[in-house]
Amino acid sequence: MEQAYELLSKVKNELKECYPPAQYSTTFDNLKEIYCVDNGSIYLIVANAFDKFRIEQLYLNKLNTILNKYTKENMQFKFILPDEIEKKEAQKAAISYQEVDYSEKTIGQRILRPEYTFNNFVTGEANREAFTFAVQVAQNPNIYNPFYIFGDVGLGKTHLMMAIGHYILDNNLKTNVIYTTAQQFVEDYFKSKNKNQKSTDASLKFDQYYRSADVLLVDDIQYLADRLGSQDEFFKLFEYLTENKKQIIVTSDRNAAKLNIMDRLKSRFTWGIQVDVRKPNQDLRKAILKKKLATLIENPNLVSEDALDFIASNFEENVRELEGALRRFVSYCVAFNFDYTLENAQTSLESIISSDKSLSSATSNNADKVKNLVSSYFNIPVKDLIGSSRKQEIVYARSVAIYLLRTKYDIGLKKIGEFLGDRDHATVAHAIDKIADGMKYDDFVKQDVNNLLVKLEN
Repeated sequence: MEQAYELLSKVKNELKECYPPAQYSTTFDNLKEIYCVDNGSIYLIVANAFDKFRIEQLYLNKLNTILNKYTKENMQFKFILPDEIEKKEAQKAAISYQEVDYSEKTIGQRILRPEYTFNNFVTGEANREAFTFAVQVAQNPNIYNPFYIFGDVGLGKTHLMMAIGHYILDNNLKTNVIYTTAQQFVEDYFKSKNKNQKSTDASLKFDQYYRSADVLLVDDIQYLADRLGSQDEFFKLFEYLTENKKQIIVTSDRNAAKLNIMDRLKSRFTWGIQVDVRKPNQDLRKAILKKKLATLIENPNLVSEDALDFIASNFEENVRELEGALRRFVSYCVAFNFDYTLENAQTSLESIISSDKSLSSATSNNADKVKNLVSSYFNIPVKDLIGSSRKQEIVYARSVAIYLLRTKYDIGLKKIGEFLGDRDHATVAHAIDKIADGMKYDDFVKQDVNNLLVKLEN
């Protein structure tokens, strides 16, 4: 490490000759702490993501060119953030949690993702129930056993499951928390039955590993479908762990009743409690963006509300896509030193949001259903409902249609605007607020909306 600091000093001295004092001070003065030297790389600690990105884009080649003037080895500088260091240290600690070693390259240790904690989970109407029950399971294992979390891809099921594991380990490091995917379980099972190995020995290691769990976390249990041998083996494991008061937590893309697996295993999954994680609404998506933003830039307040609304409206399906869009937008603004505005959000994301982006058939059908029903209810032609007329009765009917699309089917503001004559985000949001207020204070508005909701159910 001492040699690495000497090299850093030499490189910085030469950089002083290459750049004006003000530019050198702003860019390189804070490069003074080394995290580690690993496999020919010197990891320098950088305070925030903005500085890390800027230095990597603009100065990294220069730094490494100078570095290799002072060493015969092909070394390079790399940069690491304080929160990345915390993750690395947490991973090291996670490895030390595992006191059981049955793997011998056959069954690998499962490590929880360090960022998947309760503190980092943003709650809203779509996931609050699942979050609440997850906390109860973490605080009181076996209160619900098994704990079954289901929902579509990318909505936070794995995050919640691993958060339970982290919480339990935080309170008792000796707890043996094992995480696996159903796919990995199947692979481990077949390896244990491999004819090229001593069958008894391999099966023993498989049983020892999984039956050693105090808490077993299994992702994507639906993968067991049509794999009868693996299902039977998982059933035996389930019986063993539950009989010994060990907690089992599984995730799936569907509720237990819809799994294509043996009935007796399906039945076991209903013993405890099932919770679903639904698609986040606009408010929750925006809250997730703000939480993520705090990890990407030093001052999240620099990002306009319109830009966040735009991203939240266009990436509705899952949290992964939502956060990916935010990273793309931030990286674009950092690279070109642009402000975090709505216009720059639109420009940075235009290649992944096509103007004629096809709407799902279900969403499109629901929109048509609402438009036709509202048109018939208020005796207004659909072409007027989606047209430019500002007549009071048409504006009111249009606002009711917007409100129903949002509250009944949770369609994004941008898409609602497209369905109703390409209206902008602000107009749609105003219509929703107007009808929401009417529902509280105007009996006629409340009656109209409730009548239409009843008709939509028929």
